Amino acid sequence: MTDVVSQNYATALFGLLAPSDREEAMGAMASILEDMREEPDFARLLTSRGISLAERRDVLDNVYGKRYGNIPHFLPFLKVVSDHHRLGRLQTIYDAFRSLHHAELGVKEGIAYSAERLSQEELDAISQSVSTRIGTPVSLHNVIDHRLLGGVKVAVDGKVFDGTLVSKLRSMASTLKGGIPS
Repeated sequence: MTDVVSQNYATALFGLLAPSDREEAMGAMASILEDMREEPDFARLLTSRGISLAERRDVLDNVYGKRYGNIPHFLPFLKVVSDHHRLGRLQTIYDAFRSLHHAELGVKEGIAYSAERLSQEELDAISQSVSTRIGTPVSLHNVIDHRLLGGVKVAVDGKVFDGTLVSKLRSMASTLKGGIPS
């Protein structure tokens, strides 16, 4: 769920960027989020109030300046987010930005529930399958639901596609309760 503050930051960046730069900015944010997940000490440094704004800005310049300095407005945006102690909200800012970008492109967003994390390849294959079924592009976000035994349940645009093992077992139980036709 995106909060109002994150939505405001995402909307500001979305408005600053040319449509041709939005995909690249989305990839940059995803990469930074991955860096923060893989290096918790780095994430703590970026979100710490114990270092000055100037030091945090220097870290952002040194780490991301060469990689993302070519995306107009992106590095200054990142510094503003940092200056206001909002880098801890970068995931929700990213989610809101992605939603704005997808809405502009006509891409439906949905959730793929699974018992274990899906690889990007699996998520892409499921997205493609659902896109074909509903006739419009779909982007899925994976949510882990440990209650599922296996398979995937997808919710998009008010529709649910349930391919979970639990669903299949319920269907089998219902069929068996009704008797096997001769």
